[in-house]
Amino acid sequence: MVSGVSEVDVAAERARTPGVATGHHFNAAGAAIPAAETVATVVAHLELESAIGGYEAAWQAAPRLDGVYRLAADALGARPDEIALVESATAGWQRAVAALRLQPGDRVLAARSSYVSSALNLLTLERESGIRVEVLDNAPDGGVDLDALDRALRSGPVALVTAAHVPTSSGLVEPVERIGALCRREGVPFLLDATQSLGQLEIDVRRIGCDLLVSTGRKFLRGPRGTGLLYASSALAGLLAPLSPDVRGARWTHEREWVVEPGARRFELWEAAHALRLGLGAALADLAALGAPAVARRLAGLGGRIRTELSQVDGVRVVDPPAAGGAIVTFAVPGTPAGQVRDELAARGVHLVTVPASHGRWDLAARDLPAVLRASAHVYNDDADVHALVEAMREITARTRRAAPRIPAPAEPDPIISVLANGKRAVARPAPDVLDAVVVGLGVHGRATLHELARRGLRVTGVERFRLGHDRGSSHGATRMIRRAYPDPVWDPLVDEAYEGWARLSRDASTSLVRTTGGIYARPPGEPAGLRGPGCEDLTAAGAARVAPALRLTEGWTAVHDPAAGVIDAEAALRAQLRLAVAAGARVREREPVLGWQREGELIAVHTPRARLLTRALVVCAGPWIGSLLPGFAGELTPIRIVNAYFPAATTDLFGPPRLGCFSAELPEGLAYGIPALDGRGVKIGLDTGPAIDPDVPAEPATAAELALLEGIAARLLPGAGRVGESLVCRYTMTGDRRFLVGPVDGQPGVFVASACSGHGFKFAPALGAALADLVLGRPREDLAFLSPARLSERDPV
Repeated sequence: MVSGVSEVDVAAERARTPGVATGHHFNAAGAAIPAAETVATVVAHLELESAIGGYEAAWQAAPRLDGVYRLAADALGARPDEIALVESATAGWQRAVAALRLQPGDRVLAARSSYVSSALNLLTLERESGIRVEVLDNAPDGGVDLDALDRALRSGPVALVTAAHVPTSSGLVEPVERIGALCRREGVPFLLDATQSLGQLEIDVRRIGCDLLVSTGRKFLRGPRGTGLLYASSALAGLLAPLSPDVRGARWTHEREWVVEPGARRFELWEAAHALRLGLGAALADLAALGAPAVARRLAGLGGRIRTELSQVDGVRVVDPPAAGGAIVTFAVPGTPAGQVRDELAARGVHLVTVPASHGRWDLAARDLPAVLRASAHVYNDDADVHALVEAMREITARTRRAAPRIPAPAEPDPIISVLANGKRAVARPAPDVLDAVVVGLGVHGRATLHELARRGLRVTGVERFRLGHDRGSSHGATRMIRRAYPDPVWDPLVDEAYEGWARLSRDASTSLVRTTGGIYARPPGEPAGLRGPGCEDLTAAGAARVAPALRLTEGWTAVHDPAAGVIDAEAALRAQLRLAVAAGARVREREPVLGWQREGELIAVHTPRARLLTRALVVCAGPWIGSLLPGFAGELTPIRIVNAYFPAATTDLFGPPRLGCFSAELPEGLAYGIPALDGRGVKIGLDTGPAIDPDVPAEPATAAELALLEGIAARLLPGAGRVGESLVCRYTMTGDRRFLVGPVDGQPGVFVASACSGHGFKFAPALGAALADLVLGRPREDLAFLSPARLSERDPV
């Protein structure tokens, strides 16, 4: 045991940690290497059980087992009776949340830092019990937006607020004391996930103000796997009723009556791994001996150094948010899969892990990161470990750059010609920091344009006013439809380009982005002919039933069958576009609204709160905010509210291909559209009409009336689809003739607009990205005249 000191003796910690001899270990956030004494404690108790029996060994170890509660309480600033020993943080979380007995309609506010198991537990309760899970927005520094939390708490009763002190997906440190203060003000329980912080940061539950806390033993505590802690404040614990009481946490008093134990012990189970609990006690004793403040200082220093040194390695992108701190550092190598980098590091004796977006979807997917590499240090890491990590990354990225195909350098900028006072002409070239293009708005069309411009070797920067992957526009959500069926042949060449573009993007991204399902597009009797297209055929209602037996059309209806229709994996497509754009040299600026732009000679100056970007071309793909940057279009674009819903009872076997493909139907309420069950969430149904909205006001969740309307549509078209499950709200930006606006802005050389709007634009993203790149490079695209902003006086839809 190390005696209490003001600073950590790293050499001593390495001497008592045998695992450091096997490599350079940076996975304390996953499972830290235990100290020799902790391992010896576990083994000694197992040997005692083998010698005298499990019950007898537990009786003999009872004083030491009781001491674990005291050690855990000391680490948290709590009382021993407020501590339950559990098998994992997830086990503690699920028992605590179940004991809250949340009711239908109860609101739970969850931070984007929430761990996958916590999020899945809440989403299951939302789907099956009817609670409402509201995911809190982040502030620009990456932590919970405290103003948004304040508004949410004031807007109505809240049953629970939850956040991860430090997430699994980055080095972010949430402002937990300020979250706790807001919750205390409103009398709302605050559940803190301290899985990644206990043993790394100083924790005091009284100062933080959390009512519940869960953590694990295997991470920064350096305890055994299979151990965890649950803290329940004395003020709240007595109000909680465990859903499945156990003989350890309750007493059976009468034939049909029982009472639960006081305090947090009510959450425990009789059966427990006593050897592991004693090992947890040994690890907690180590933390107390070293001193939590000294450990926190040491780990913060290591994390800061790793973050700084990795950011200086060419080819490495540190992706921690500004509010990061402590020992966890996340990074990526654009253009190289995280798993490949992890394996190459392991081959060099450097061990860390990757975190996929599926383990932190509210965070990583929202930041368009399919996975990150996570390095997490502990007290046993020294200078040699850090050097090994940084040098290994330098070697890996250098080799990757040598192996990568060479991207041609952009052509030398055209000269700027000035006429001097003496009549002679002077030639000057743009300064090196002049960009070839700035793309404003990084939804699907902005990303497609950014990718295409970077792929062609141009110096380009994309600017996004919100966080990447936000849900304030039209590009979020899991899936989109693609079809060849369109009402007029003028669309056919662009449709062909779109299909070719998705195939190329799939190849470049090494992933399949489009699944062919076929499509049925139906209209009632008396409606004029609608869609047509290459390879499509007209069907009666009976014919449609043979093609898609899950879809019910009444007698007299007709339909168009498009065998080439399918479903785009929208989330994967957005990630691929951005990843390939960055790999080709594009720069990205998120959470940075464009305040305005102006001409400066032959160049355009784009102003944001943090920069003045000089560029030769400006491409505005800002959706409902186009009018604020290009006022001439403000009266032509109307943002409307659109609601989509999933029907989980409409399962893949009954409502997926081949029984159901993509579909739409002209109904009195509007055009209903749907995507078959493919991903386990059921059929997705929407209606492409809704009220006009202010894009600057965050969308409210779908109302009961909106969901009831979609349930009625599902009952008519898909018998047996059942009730609505999850729902999402998005915006369509509509033009009067429902056609896109794509092309140069009249009277503004070098300025282009792309509003691929009116609800059917996602499918065209690769084609329109290529078209906009052509226009930026001065190549005419007469084939897009029917979408040109110059045709706004026309009102006949095509």
